Amino acid sequence: MSDIIDIATDLRTRSPERVWGVSAGSVYSALSAKAVSEPLEERLSPHVRAETLRTNDERDMSDVVDIHEWSLEEFGLTDGERLTLLGSVVAASDNPRPLIRATVVARIQSAETVLRSCSEIEENVPRREFNSLLADEWDEVVLGPLLGSLGFARIHPDSVEFSLERIETALHAQQRTSREVAISEAYSRILPNLTSLTDESCIEDLVKQITGESPSGELSGTVVAAVLANSTTTFVVEDEISDAILEQRQEHQTEFDTLRSLLTPAAESDVSHVETDHPIEIDDVPDIAQLDDETRSLVLDIVATVSTHPDLTEFAVGFLTSQGASITPYTLYQALSSVPGVKCEVSDGIVDFESVPREVSGDDLRAEYTTYLVEECSAVKHRIDTLSDASVASTPTPVAAEMVVAEEYESLSSGDVTPVYFTHTLPDPDALGEKKMDDYVGDSRGLGRERARLRRWHDERPSGLRSYTAMTDRLFSHGLEHDIEDKVLRIMTPFDDDTFNEYVAQIRRLLDHGFRLRLLTRHTKEPWEWRRLQRNLLSEIKEHRDRVTVRTYSRFKEHQRVTPDMDFQDLGEFGIHGKLQTVGAPEEGAALLGSANFMENSYDWNPECGVYTERAQFVDAAIEFFDIVWDISSADELSVDRLQEIPDHPLIPTYYS
Repeated sequence: MSDIIDIATDLRTRSPERVWGVSAGSVYSALSAKAVSEPLEERLSPHVRAETLRTNDERDMSDVVDIHEWSLEEFGLTDGERLTLLGSVVAASDNPRPLIRATVVARIQSAETVLRSCSEIEENVPRREFNSLLADEWDEVVLGPLLGSLGFARIHPDSVEFSLERIETALHAQQRTSREVAISEAYSRILPNLTSLTDESCIEDLVKQITGESPSGELSGTVVAAVLANSTTTFVVEDEISDAILEQRQEHQTEFDTLRSLLTPAAESDVSHVETDHPIEIDDVPDIAQLDDETRSLVLDIVATVSTHPDLTEFAVGFLTSQGASITPYTLYQALSSVPGVKCEVSDGIVDFESVPREVSGDDLRAEYTTYLVEECSAVKHRIDTLSDASVASTPTPVAAEMVVAEEYESLSSGDVTPVYFTHTLPDPDALGEKKMDDYVGDSRGLGRERARLRRWHDERPSGLRSYTAMTDRLFSHGLEHDIEDKVLRIMTPFDDDTFNEYVAQIRRLLDHGFRLRLLTRHTKEPWEWRRLQRNLLSEIKEHRDRVTVRTYSRFKEHQRVTPDMDFQDLGEFGIHGKLQTVGAPEEGAALLGSANFMENSYDWNPECGVYTERAQFVDAAIEFFDIVWDISSADELSVDRLQEIPDHPLIPTYYS
C-alpha cells in the first residue's frame, strides 16, 4: 500500500489533478500488452507521448509501468501474468473504457461511496467539499487523482467539475445480478474473439455447455464487468472451450445424420391409413393451448402431407418453427393426437407417425418440407465444418487497441499540439539591406566572406527556425486574429530602444481591441532610457493609459537606504533579466522568450536565441513566471502619468528610497 502511495505521489499532477500517464485507455493498453505477452512499456509509450504533449511534463517510465501493473491487479483484470475472465471481457470489448470505469467502482468501495455522493451534485463544487469525501491518505493521494484520470471528474485546486454521465453509467452497472448469469454473458462476448466463430446458435450452445446457462443478451457490458469484478476471480480455461467445441460438433453430426435420414425415407412405409367419417378439416384440429389459426392450419397440412406420402414416417418438428409457428413439442403432440385417425409420438425433435386419416383437406407441403431439409442439412454441415476448423486461444485479441491509441491522440486539444519554433537573431544581409551591410563590411575581405556565409545560412536554414522579428509579429497578430477572452499582453524586457516604435501600431490595435498591456522592466534605468521608452511607446498609446501598467523589478543583495547620488554598481543590484512576451491565456495564447531585449541589436544584429510556441502548457508556465514577478513588483508600479516627467536622476526602488 505504501509503495503505491509513493508512486501515485510522484505521478500526481496538480491542475487538473490526475495520475500522470494513467487513463481508462492506458489501462486497456496495459491489459492488451498482457494479452499478447508484450512489455507494458511498448503499449504504454503512445499514452506517455500523448501525456507529455498534454502536460508539457515528463515522469519516470518505470513509475508509469508500475502503477499500471498495480491497476490491472487491483481492478481484477489480471492475476499475475494471466488475464481473468473479467480481463478477457474488457480486452474483447470494442468500447472498453466504460467497462473499466464500472470495474473500478465495483472493486474500490470508497470509489463508489465518493461517486454516489457526487452523483447528487449537479454543478461544480468547491475543492474542500470534494476533499471532505476522501476518508484517508490513500483516498487523497491515490483515489482522488485516479478518479480524475479515469474521466469521472476534473479536479482543480479550488473546484471540482464532475462528468455526471460517466458517473451514472458506472453506478448503474452496480446491479444485483447472479454470478452465473454474468459468466454466461461474459462467454457469449469473448467466444467469438477466442474461437473466431460467428454463428450465434453455435456460440449459444457453446456457452450453455461451458457454463450451464443460456445467455440472454440482455445485460450490458458494464453490468457484466461490474458483477464479475464483485465475484470470485474466474479464468478462461482453454481445454474447456476445446471440449465444448468437440461435443458441439458431435451433436451437430448426430443432427446431420438425422436430417439426412429424413430426407431419404425408407421405401416401405409403416404409416397406416385410417378411415374416418368425413375428410379431416381445420375444425378437427382442436384449439389446444390457444393455438392460433395459422398454426392449426399448418398442423392440418402436415397431417395431409404424411397422408399423401406415407413414406414420411418421421417428420421434423423444426419445420413448423421454420414456418413461424410458436409451438412446443408437447403442444404439438396434443394437437396431433386430438386429430381423428392420428396416432404418433413426439421425441427429440421428431414426430413418429403410426397412423393418419386417409382423407385430409389440407395442403401437401412435401416440396416445402424437402427444401427445408436440404437447407438444414447444408446449414448443419457448415456448422460442423466451421467447428472442425475452429482454433481456441487462451486470451482474446485486444480488438480496440489501435482505436484506443487513436482516440488518445484525438483527445489532445489544439493547444496541446502546436509548433514550437527555435527563435533566433543572426544578421540577415537581405533583411538589413545593401547599405547597412556595405557599411558593416567596408573593405574587409573577411567580413565579405562572413556576409556571404550568413546569406547562404539564411537561405538554407531548417524549417524549425524563425526570426525574432517574425515571431514578435506573429505573437501580436495572434492576439488580433483570434477570439481571445483573456485580453492581456505581457512584455518583460530589461532594456528597450526605438524598436518599440516599430511595433507600436500593433500594440495600439491590441489596446483598441480591449487588451491590457503589462510591461515589466528594470527600475534603475538611466533617465534618458525612461524618456526613450516614453517617446517610442507610452506617448504613442496615451489614449489607452487606463489599460497600460508599467512595473519594475530591481533589488539589492543587501538592504540599505540609498539616495539618488549613490553609485548603484556598489549596491550589488539584481533585477529583471528575462526577455518574455505572452498574449492571452494558456489555452488560447502564445509565448516568445529568449535572450533578446526589445532592442535593435537584439532583433537585427546580436546572435540571440529563444523559443516561440502556442502550446498551452508552455504558455501557462510562461505566464506563471511572469505573474509571480509581476506580483512581487507591485510596490514599484509606475503610473503612465508619472512617466510623463522623468527626473534627471535614477529612480530608486520603493523599498530603499
